[in-house]
Amino acid sequence: MDIKICCILLHYRQQDCLTSDVLGPARAECFTHLGNKTIQEGDIIDPPSNAASVSMENLRVKRVIVSDKEPNPFKNGFWDITLKYVFVYKLIFRESDGTIIGKVHANSIFTKKVTLFGSIGTEISISTDLFNQNGSGCSELNSDPFVLIESKAVALGAELRFLNRQCCCGDEALEPTEVGITIGLFTIIKLFRLVNLSVLSRGFCIPKECENISPLNPCEFFDSLDFPMDIFAPPQKREFLAGISGNIPNTTENNNNSCNNGCGCNNSCGCGSCGSCNLR
Repeated sequence: MDIKICCILLHYRQQDCLTSDVLGPARAECFTHLGNKTIQEGDIIDPPSNAASVSMENLRVKRVIVSDKEPNPFKNGFWDITLKYVFVYKLIFRESDGTIIGKVHANSIFTKKVTLFGSIGTEISISTDLFNQNGSGCSELNSDPFVLIESKAVALGAELRFLNRQCCCGDEALEPTEVGITIGLFTIIKLFRLVNLSVLSRGFCIPKECENISPLNPCEFFDSLDFPMDIFAPPQKREFLAGISGNIPNTTENNNNSCNNGCGCNNSCGCGSCGSCNLR
C-alpha cells in the first residue's frame, strides 16, 4: 500500500497540570430532615446533638465547571482558568454505641485557579454541528482554547467539629456544630485547540473480522492456575522483599500424577504422597 501525506484534524494537547488538593466543609445537597432538624439545600450541615461520629461514603466528582477563562495579562499565550469542582457524597451520623442516627446527601465545592499555555487567539468565527445535539443548526464557538478536565476524588476523612456551650446549670457541654471534610483531588487540566497536522497515512483503517469466543469453562480456568503455595506457606522476609513467590507453576510436570514438583514427593515439605503434592 502506498504511503501518502494527509492532512488530519485532531485535538492537540498544549499542556497538562497535575495537582492534588484538599478541601472541606460539608453542605446539604438537597432539602432534608436529620433527626428533629430541617436542613435546606446548600446550608452547612448541622449534625444531630447526640452524634458522636460521622463517616463519608459514595464520594464522586459530580461535575467540573469552567467558571472563567481569560488571557493572562502578563504572559503572552497563557490563559488563566478558574474551575469549580462539585463533589457529592453521603454522610452517616452515629451515636457513641455505633447506632446510625441518620444519613444525609451532601456536597462540597472547591475552586481552583491555574495558568496554562494555550497560544494566542485571533478574531475569527468558528461554527460546527459536531456539538449540536438537536439538529437546529451549527454551534458558534470562539477562538479560545478548549479546556478538558479529568479528575478523581478520594475520601480522606470526615469529622465532627464541636463547640463549647453553656448549660442551664452553668456547666459547659460539647455539641457538634458542623462536619469537617477532607477530600483528596487528583486532576489533569488540558488546554487544546483544533489544528491541522500533516502526517504519513496508509489509508483508511479496516476493522478486523470479529472472532467468535466460546464461553470459558470455569473448571478449565481453575485448573490452569498456579497452586497458591504462598497462601499456605507465606514467604519469609528475604523472599518477600525480593519478590520471590513460592507458588507452584501449573505445568505438565506439576500435576497430580507426577512426582517432579516443587515440594518434593519424598515429602520434605510434608506432602503425604505424590498424588497429593499439587492438589486443587
